[in-house]
Amino acid sequence: MNQLLKYFGTDGIRGSYGGKIINEDFAFSLGKAISVHFQKKHHQTSFLLARDTRTSGESLLNALRCGLREMNSESEDLGVLPTPALAFSVTASDQCIGIMITASHNHHSDNGFKIISSQGGKLSQNEETQIESVLEPNKFPSPISNLLPNDQVKYVEQYSQNLLSKFESAFLKGLKIVVDLSNGATRQVTPRILQEFGAEVIPINQRNGLINNEVGSEFVSGLGQKVLETNADLGFAHDGDGDRVIFVSEKGNEIPGDQILGMLALHNKKKQTLKGNGFVATIHSNSGLEDAMNKNGLQLHRADVGDRNVFALMKSLKCNWGGESSGHIICTDYLNTGDGLFSALSVLQCIQSSKKKITELCKPIKLWPSYSGAVVVEEKKPLEDLKELQDCLKEVKAGFNGKGRVLVRYSGTESKVRILVESKSSESAQESYLRISQTFTDFY
Repeated sequence: MNQLLKYFGTDGIRGSYGGKIINEDFAFSLGKAISVHFQKKHHQTSFLLARDTRTSGESLLNALRCGLREMNSESEDLGVLPTPALAFSVTASDQCIGIMITASHNHHSDNGFKIISSQGGKLSQNEETQIESVLEPNKFPSPISNLLPNDQVKYVEQYSQNLLSKFESAFLKGLKIVVDLSNGATRQVTPRILQEFGAEVIPINQRNGLINNEVGSEFVSGLGQKVLETNADLGFAHDGDGDRVIFVSEKGNEIPGDQILGMLALHNKKKQTLKGNGFVATIHSNSGLEDAMNKNGLQLHRADVGDRNVFALMKSLKCNWGGESSGHIICTDYLNTGDGLFSALSVLQCIQSSKKKITELCKPIKLWPSYSGAVVVEEKKPLEDLKELQDCLKEVKAGFNGKGRVLVRYSGTESKVRILVESKSSESAQESYLRISQTFTDFY
């Protein structure tokens, strides 16, 4: 399990705006700490900054930028931009670091910070630890009025042209696609790219509401209804900053993320573009995905939760595809972090080249019945020291006969133990989950 840090979580820093962490004083202090770290460790003093559409974003970005300048670092404010567009801009620039003001898929009242390395990926936990070690509380001075946004057009254009070069011209001709933009950072780029590839695009939640306010990747029921109403071929939804994508079928049903991962793996194996003879997912991915991969002569490698961990294992195993069932998908041939639009285009390429509906393409990836939940605990005692639990797990696993899986771990942010049980038998999975849950209830 990763060491818990004071501010950084699985994917950057997040929290409620105006709270103890996400406020202008913290943003100013963080800017100073980031500047100190990158000057000392990497001799880098140039930063590209961007934000999603949250109302608090502009003020936090200004405070962060003032902190950077306080320590003699230069920065450009690119305004509202998807996280992957910022990541690409960083890789296309000379010795730059990126900082995104976003809380990703979180509620619109939250905000946060993602730091992007000069290679276009997330920072290691070691670097986050070093930044925290020099982060000291500072009072944010009055905003500096001459810190004006830069012209973002060239960055959007470079990102767009790179995407357009990755797929065949007009390859989406004949497809009708509903896209939920979550009132977020992808509201302009995604519809434009889809249209340039020839798709008929029906955008929803483009600009008339709050970011992630019961829309986007966490709330796809409205997207499914729109697909049915318009008789579209399919739909997909971004999260607020655009590094995730979730699909719904032509029938308006959400497609599980693990089936999307399996589809991409099998498609790229067929194209002979899958490196490392495998795919990297996380410990949360369904056993049915692993089963489907094995039946097709591929290996499923499991990383800890978080796209940073997925990327690290991909790099170690020399795999070029990996992802999380939550919609983060990484292709290192393209970028070292997730890009919801590139991922969507890759799935659409599978559909167009096979001339099949997305539901049909997902059929080979048969997910196993699973049950998951959490139990509140008073103290996080080492799981290996809980004899009743270990005895229960031993019996459960023996009963599966190799056709099931159990994952028990403590939450990294709450006083809870998280339990996941999968089996080819729904009855067995449910019964086993209840048995394991009861051991914690009895113990505490």
